[in-house]
Amino acid sequence: MTPLTNNQINTMTKLLYPFSIIYELLSNADRFLKGSKSLPAPVISIGNLTWGGTGKTPVVIELLRFLVKNNLKPAVLTRGYNRGSKVSLLVRNGGIGINAAESGDEPLLIAKSVPEADIIIGADRYNNALRFAKEIKANIYVLDDGFQHWKIRRNLDIVCVNAANPFGNGMLIPAGILREKPKALKRAGLIIITNADMIDGGKLQKLESDIKKYSGGQSPVVTYYGNYEYTKLDLKTKFDIERLKQPEVNILSGIGFSDGFKNSVEKSGLKIKQVHNLKDHQKYDYNMLKEIYSNNDFCVITAKDAVKLESLLDDKMKERTAVLNVTPQFKTGKEQWEKAILQNLK
Repeated sequence: MTPLTNNQINTMTKLLYPFSIIYELLSNADRFLKGSKSLPAPVISIGNLTWGGTGKTPVVIELLRFLVKNNLKPAVLTRGYNRGSKVSLLVRNGGIGINAAESGDEPLLIAKSVPEADIIIGADRYNNALRFAKEIKANIYVLDDGFQHWKIRRNLDIVCVNAANPFGNGMLIPAGILREKPKALKRAGLIIITNADMIDGGKLQKLESDIKKYSGGQSPVVTYYGNYEYTKLDLKTKFDIERLKQPEVNILSGIGFSDGFKNSVEKSGLKIKQVHNLKDHQKYDYNMLKEIYSNNDFCVITAKDAVKLESLLDDKMKERTAVLNVTPQFKTGKEQWEKAILQNLK
């Protein structure tokens, strides 16, 4: 597909701008017409200002691991975007026996990454929490993608901002990528910059300054992705990285910010031959994968894609597939992150 020119993009933005105004009006009406309700345990929300691609899911996983480490029993409330069912689902014990079509890719990845956490999946997150409350006995809820979710009252709002594309063109959906204007950061209790290693020091300093301005003076936590580990599709068995240090590997991803994945693969020490960037939450089929794997090269994929591909790849494909697992690394603000979480649980 031929990329759009700047003139075409500007024309499209102008045409879509009236719909952005309508989107803002409807969003504001939705917020003020819906009253918020409390759950029987503290709630921490993790969300963003933009449409996808902020690295929210790794932050959710990092939060859950911190909560478990502090002897808490967390439950995640998530919609399960693009799943094959509308029936509410409780996923426990690392998602044993559950496939991504039932749960959605991100909920299953979270379940596999933190098996101590319970994952409650479904559109009505408030009533789903009450429905399963006695069964799971959670003492902390994590509201996934919750910054624009008004029905549930929370103790702490954590907002992720992608350093590589923090606010897009500054316009709301559909003319831009913003769900809310940056001034909404004033509601956040903690702001996390992700992918900080993808911009230079000057731009990072400017972004921190902008966030302080929008949020009323709050200093953001700054993170990047590191601690690179390659596993097989089960996300547990280690994959020998030396096997990947051939001349080049192919990479495959169906996530919101594929440039971040490519950056991590390169920083892990691998050379890339071919890039397959597909849409976020991509649904795969065997014929598509057979074409991608046709050249017999090794293929590196994301952990989010691994939970979908495990049941689709044949044995030969699996043998040539490595999953890159990354975790957020704190450049600044680790103590600020931990303090904000623990204070809001009291």
